[in-house]
Amino acid sequence: MKRVNRLRPVALMAALLFSTFASARVELAATAFREADFRGAEKITATCSTQTPSFFCEDGQDLTLITSKGVDYVFDGAGQLVAAFGKQQRGQRLGDYSIDARFNLIPFESEVPGLALLVDGAYATPTDVAGSWREGDEGLLVGTFTARVGGFEVERTLTLQSGVDTIGVELTARRVDGADAPSTLQLVVPGIGRTAAPVVKIGHGDSFTLNPSEQAFPDPTYASLQVNNNNRDFALVMRPAPGSAGVSATYMRPNRIAFQAQVGAAAGAAYTFDLGLYPGHNELVRYSQEQYLELPGLFNPNILGRLSLIVVRILEFVHQYVPSWGLSIIVLTLLFRALIWPLISTQTKSMFGMQRLQPKLQELQKKYKDDREKLTQETMALYREAGVNPAGGCLPIIVQMPLFIILWRVFVNFEFNEGFLWLPDLGQADPFYILPILYVAVMIATSYFSARGNPQMLRQSLIINVVFVFIIVGFPAGVLVYYVVSMLVQVIQYWLLSRGQPAPVVAAPAKRSK
Repeated sequence: MKRVNRLRPVALMAALLFSTFASARVELAATAFREADFRGAEKITATCSTQTPSFFCEDGQDLTLITSKGVDYVFDGAGQLVAAFGKQQRGQRLGDYSIDARFNLIPFESEVPGLALLVDGAYATPTDVAGSWREGDEGLLVGTFTARVGGFEVERTLTLQSGVDTIGVELTARRVDGADAPSTLQLVVPGIGRTAAPVVKIGHGDSFTLNPSEQAFPDPTYASLQVNNNNRDFALVMRPAPGSAGVSATYMRPNRIAFQAQVGAAAGAAYTFDLGLYPGHNELVRYSQEQYLELPGLFNPNILGRLSLIVVRILEFVHQYVPSWGLSIIVLTLLFRALIWPLISTQTKSMFGMQRLQPKLQELQKKYKDDREKLTQETMALYREAGVNPAGGCLPIIVQMPLFIILWRVFVNFEFNEGFLWLPDLGQADPFYILPILYVAVMIATSYFSARGNPQMLRQSLIINVVFVFIIVGFPAGVLVYYVVSMLVQVIQYWLLSRGQPAPVVAAPAKRSK
């Protein structure tokens, strides 16, 4: 009983440690922004004298920059999306915001911004604009806006959540005065980026239409613009909320998708759009976490994608029984290392065998330096006599490389949205540089075993690792947790297999004749 009592404080401390740090996360941040803060803003001015001026050409716009993990958004004072900068790597901090960047998913030269309300196909700049952003519970950021648009009073609520790239949109348009006929309201998104001819998809029922004509699709499941149809780059996806009635989806040339609905002619007639807008990576892991994978035709994963999805499901399964995502990564890494343990053992034994043979191989190279055929015969005979397969170290590496690629893809795109130990967020780089240092340490240990008896190889490996630290320093912490644990297990495996192995013999350097 006393033993149990001594262990209980340790368990409580561990639980407190993980729960305390795991709750830390990088939240959404909203700051004031100006049109002049865009790099290349002068390109906006160049469109203002053309027949199709940019929506930016209206003076005096109050903009708000909202930074998040996957996308940095810029909204105007009416809650319209004027820019959305998709990030190549989650947690990346963008140094500047170039208005014509390929990854700004809202074209700056468009006549309408994202989430603009059109009345009977015409866009009118919102007037009597008022609105603000406020922080909500559970990492929420909520924007509420009012405006007048083409004879309608518009109330708009935008909801962003930390770690989620989808924007929740609720927009109610109410007719101020009566009209002669009903109107068609369209909530529009232009895009995507610098792509002149984006791939357009509209889902309906259990099917979808690729690059449709300009027609209305009732009861849509989604409408999307994608840079391409090759499961990469970026996408804009509009998805109606469950239970949405009276809404249809349409494509508007050259680069717009819209949800539309009819509103009556009487004063006070109104309609409410309720949807989600996803501006982000056209990527399987993101679609899985954003709950878009079941949408028909939106994404068709290749073999690596399907394997990545299996890893995601395993990681999510582990997390059901493990208190934090950081520990879940460690458990998944250990499972992976257990799977490839026999392969690494084969590779290591072959490596140690080759190290023992190095002096004899050098002697053969000197002896038969002028007879390549004889050198090959004697070398193969030496391998057979020692029971060493020179290709034994290659196959395990070839087999495990796809697994490493899959795990990399998963951890880079997965949104953990929590911290671990000293890390404020597993999706962000380690701010204290502890993980890069640990990574270099385990790589040096790995190099020590790989280069036993070969000081020159060890020096080369050390130089490479020192240089590589400048590359990995910006990696998401979750990726480095995986690599550090994985390589640490490999070092332990090297050490276990090296016990009892004779030390490699280093051939003495040849004496120079005087």
